[in-house]
This record gives sequence, structure tokens and C-alpha cells, in this order.
Amino acid sequence: MVGIYKITNPKGEVYIGYSKNIEKRLTQHKNLQFKGNIKLRESLTKYGGDSHSFEVIEEINISNLDYRDSNSILRKRERYWINSFQSFKTGLNENRGGSGCSSHTEESKRLIGEANSKPKPKDFGKNRKKWQHTKEFKEKVKNAPRCPILVYDLEDNFIIELPNQQRVADYIGVTNTTGIQQVLRKKSNSNGKIPTSVKGYVFLYKNNIYNKHVLPK
Repeated sequence: MVGIYKITNPKGEVYIGYSKNIEKRLTQHKNLQFKGNIKLRESLTKYGGDSHSFEVIEEINISNLDYRDSNSILRKRERYWINSFQSFKTGLNENRGGSGCSSHTEESKRLIGEANSKPKPKDFGKNRKKWQHTKEFKEKVKNAPRCPILVYDLEDNFIIELPNQQRVADYIGVTNTTGIQQVLRKKSNSNGKIPTSVKGYVFLYKNNIYNKHVLPK
């Protein structure tokens, strides 16, 4: 079964997830055969899998969609249900689900505007080149949180969230980000094909700005 599932522990705390094989995924959760999500793992370890209720809250038909589009829809519905149950704020989800890289809040916009409105000193930027190519600066750029990227294995199991393509390249052991970018942006490689993975890993922007399929809430 494909869709969105809900796990509830004895305290009433909720975890929302999605899978293309919900039966298998729930068995993995009960047996602690999954990576990440410390809060859910701690709950299952403390109370035991049999003390949690497991249910499917939305079944989704993805038979007419390709791999990328089906995942995008599942993640959008996951985010919808996480928001509905408030399981990020009060439950067992450690993030808001299949989106991120969101726009600035009104408060952050105000602070940015105030900062930009202040007069700059006459020598503003004069010494930038002196530190721009230092080892510390390069490391800072390398780890800069641009648009976060979610990394999955070929069975659609979430592995890790990384801040940018360079960090992904370092994590999977490749020397450049070309293949990663091709997967993320559906770009053709030199053979005219659009790759779906690199070294057994699949990547998606936390906020998939290239997805055109949106299910109604």
C-alpha cells in the first residue's frame, strides 16, 4: 500500500510518515530497523512497538507518476498531515516533512530591511578579498545552508539532510556535484538521459521548486 501512515505512542504523541510499501515500513519501525528520527526511536524503545498504534490515514495512487513526481506528492501530503496533527511541534516528527527552504518570515524580512537601510562605511568591502579565499572562509561557504537537500537510498528510506550539493558530494564520496545537480534538476547527462540516482543515492530539495504536481488539501 502506498500513502501516509500515523504512529501513536501511549502518551498520544504522533509520528507521521509516508511510504510506497506501508506494510514493510511499519514492520521496520516496530523492529527498529530504520535510520534517523531519534524521537520515534526513543519512543519505540521505551514503550515497545506493540504499545504503539499503527494506521494508514491516506492511501495515494501513484501508478501514473514517475519516481520523482510520486515522491514529491507523497512528501507534500506528508507535510499536510504533519501540520494537521501538529506532530512536529508536539509529536514525534523531527521536521515539518517534505518541504523546507521556506520564505522569510515577516520578522526576518523586517530585520533584513533594517540592516540594509543602514549607511555603509566608506571602506565597506575594501578588505573582503583578504579573507575571502582563506581556508576558514572556504569551509564556511562549503557548509553554508543554501537549499537543504534530502538524501534517500534506492528503497526510498531517508538517510540524512545536508545543507548543499557540496556537502552531499562529500557524503557520498564524489569529487564534483554535476551528477547530484542532474538528479535534483532533472538535467540530461552526456548520454542524453536524466539520471535518477548517484552511487545508489537519490536526492531531493527539501522544498522541491521544480515539482509541478500538487494534490489539493
